[in-house]
This record gives sequence, C-alpha cells and structure tokens, in this order.
Amino acid sequence: MEGLTKKTIIFTVIAAIVYLILFFFLDKPIDLWVNYNYSKTWHHDLGVIISYFAYDPFIRVGLTFGFILIFISDPGIKKRWTRTLLFICLSVSIAIVIGDGFKYLFARYRPVMLFDNNLYGLHFFSTEWALNSTPSGHTLRAFSLLTALTLLYRKYAVLFISVAVLIGLCRVVVTAHYPSDVLFGAFIGIISAVWTYKYIILKTSNPKEEILR
Repeated sequence: MEGLTKKTIIFTVIAAIVYLILFFFLDKPIDLWVNYNYSKTWHHDLGVIISYFAYDPFIRVGLTFGFILIFISDPGIKKRWTRTLLFICLSVSIAIVIGDGFKYLFARYRPVMLFDNNLYGLHFFSTEWALNSTPSGHTLRAFSLLTALTLLYRKYAVLFISVAVLIGLCRVVVTAHYPSDVLFGAFIGIISAVWTYKYIILKTSNPKEEILR
C-alpha cells in the first residue's frame, strides 16, 4: 500500500481519460449496436439474472445485517472477524454513497432515453434515480465487495474480479448502462475498497496476525 495516494491520482487520470473517450466517441454506437443485436434475446435475459448478484436491495440488506452483527457481537471492533466484516461493509457503503453522489450530480441519461427520446448526455442535479446512468450502481457494488474479498483472500483474486467484470459487462448487455458508466462504477468500487483496506485492516491489525490468506 506504499504510494497509494500517487497511484490513486495516476489511476484517476487514466480512468478519466478513458471515460471521456468512451463518452464522446464510443458509448452511443456501442449501446445502439447492443440494443439492436441483443435486445429480447437470451443474452439479455441472462444478463438480467447475473445482475441480481449486485442488486441494490439485496446488498443494502446484507450491509444492514453486517453492521448490526458487528454492533451486537463486538462493538469495540477488537476481534479479527469483526474487523474484517467491518472492512467489507464499509468498502461497499462508501462506494454506494460516492456513487449516489455522482449520479445526482451528473444525472446522465440512461441508454433507454437515447433509444426512445434521442437524449444523450448530462442534465445535472436530478433525483430521478431510475433515469440516472453514471456511475453503474451494480458495478460499483460488485467491485467494492469483490475487491474487498480479493484483498482478504488473494488466492481467489481471479475468481472475484472475473465475477465483478462479468456483472459490469452484463449492465451493458442489458443496455442499462453505457461502457463508461461501468468503468466509472468499477473505479469507485476498487478505490473505495483499497483505501478502506488501508485504514481498517492495515492500520488496525497486529503485525503478527496473518490477515491475508
């Protein structure tokens, strides 16, 4: 975790550049192509099913139970397992709060508004959550959760990250989001988990503990 601030800045700049390239040049043709070729197909239906693994109500219920369990079992966060659970819950919660903030701020039209009304771009400061596209909520929830698990159990990193990527891709397949929305969501999820890991796990753990398995 050395040089995390510098790495975060570099990662942010790269992500922003890629986001802008996608936004101005690729998002529209990609989603129009996906909608034309995969709408009302089994690919769309499968994408909807896979997306449920990061469905917002399920995740929020899980977070609620997680925080309650921590509060009841170990309010002082002295045990290893409660610290680990707190890290996971905070990683996802922080990502959700940041994501909701950007959704309200940018209020980007979802692809359906392009298909039906030829609306594309940002209209800023909107609470019409169903129409706000960026960042992808499913993707940021998936990446924050699965990045957190990757940091804890690194031998399963390929599996965890593959699932997160699959969920992100499905959000494009079902035309709920543009590719740049998915990129933005992944960025928020990863950054939230990595920074929370630094402060909840690395700075509070006993050096003799084998936190990483």
